[in-house]
Amino acid sequence: MAPLSSSIDKHKTNSQNYNADITNFNTMKSSFGGIFRYTGERGLFHPNIFEWLKVKRRDDDVGNYWRVHDKLYNLEDFIQKHPGGQDWIDFSRGTDITEAFESSHFVNVKKVQQTLAKYYVADAKEPRNSPYTFKENGFYKTLKRKAEPIIKEVGMEPSQEATLIQDSLFVAYMILAVLAVWLDSMIFQVAAGTALGMLTVGAHNFFHKKDSWRIFYYDLSSLSSYEWRISHAFSHHLFPNTILDYEVSLGEPMVEMLPIRPKSFLHKYIMPFVIDSLYGVYGLVQVAIRIISLLQGKQKVRLENALVILELVIFMRLAPTYLAGFQAWAIILTASSFWFAFVSNNSAHHHPLCFHDGDESRPDPDFGLCQLDATASKTDWYHQNLFSVLTTFGDHPNHHLFPTVCHGKLKYLKGVVDETLQEFSEELLQFTQWQLFVGTHQQLRRSVTHKFRKSQ
Repeated sequence: MAPLSSSIDKHKTNSQNYNADITNFNTMKSSFGGIFRYTGERGLFHPNIFEWLKVKRRDDDVGNYWRVHDKLYNLEDFIQKHPGGQDWIDFSRGTDITEAFESSHFVNVKKVQQTLAKYYVADAKEPRNSPYTFKENGFYKTLKRKAEPIIKEVGMEPSQEATLIQDSLFVAYMILAVLAVWLDSMIFQVAAGTALGMLTVGAHNFFHKKDSWRIFYYDLSSLSSYEWRISHAFSHHLFPNTILDYEVSLGEPMVEMLPIRPKSFLHKYIMPFVIDSLYGVYGLVQVAIRIISLLQGKQKVRLENALVILELVIFMRLAPTYLAGFQAWAIILTASSFWFAFVSNNSAHHHPLCFHDGDESRPDPDFGLCQLDATASKTDWYHQNLFSVLTTFGDHPNHHLFPTVCHGKLKYLKGVVDETLQEFSEELLQFTQWQLFVGTHQQLRRSVTHKFRKSQ
């Protein structure tokens, strides 16, 4: 690898050339002042997560290295050794991975830090392009210390119950899909699609963790587990509801979730209902975007991307006619997409009382507390069982605090979370599912920013 100075200088030259491509999105001002820079290549006209990653590399400005807090590391030789799989280290090259590092490692933390130290290159010269703090006496670090002995005892990997639920959903989908195609029944097709949608949401429990074949359940739905590891785990989870959250910007400029800019009549009163009608096409749109991106050379072909095409071929062979097989495939994917997109958009983040960039930020933006500011908990009784948690993005505040811990084991951490919240005089946002659904529509209309909740 090139020396530190030449690597960063070359990166800065590339960044300067790339600045000309940034859209007027970069005029948006974050709640966190000049520290947070907007990654401009996003939204309807720039929908590719690899473009977002390219801009993040430019803004983090660490050359071909990896940044953790205020130090730079050369993890090139660690890619193949990473216990969680090589993808996490490989795609994050050239970025600040502080938030990812802190929110992924909860046990044997000192040993992890010693391993990281072996790859130290130099101290960073510029401040991080992130406002979040990880003070030793702050909320998140305190919570991690309290949680470590519990996680050591119960483990982080998928529980038997979570695995059984996920595998059962897969079997249910396969049976329903075969019946749907063979009988040419729309009822079975919708049922198969719903099972696939649940399976897709449940797969989210697996791809936050080390590599496992079960993450590919996600790719059966026409979405991409690899792309979502970047857009969801590396963007949304680390910077929820901020201008660095790729997912919150997917509909821009037609759909404005953040209250940063003025919103037109179309934004406030038409688009919220248009969104409801388009949940079903989300998956097929993602297929189209991926094909365009591949043709443009913006990403490489991955073997798992062929799973959805394999499904189409199988359905066309099983159906009475090729056209019937194609129609069954399309209906199943539409039903799956509706479940996934509807649940995603109304699960936890978009009630108006949740923090959205543009609202007043915390004076001391502790990472853990900022996660909770942007995330709500569901209070309905039917969302308390593990099946619902896995298939509707449930127990979301705890999941954002401990993303690499299995959903089936988060229940063991609720005690220390409540204890730490009480210690810091904080509380969770809690709503019913109906309140979250209504809240999403209210948020889409909101252009008035809020003061920090505790100062109200």
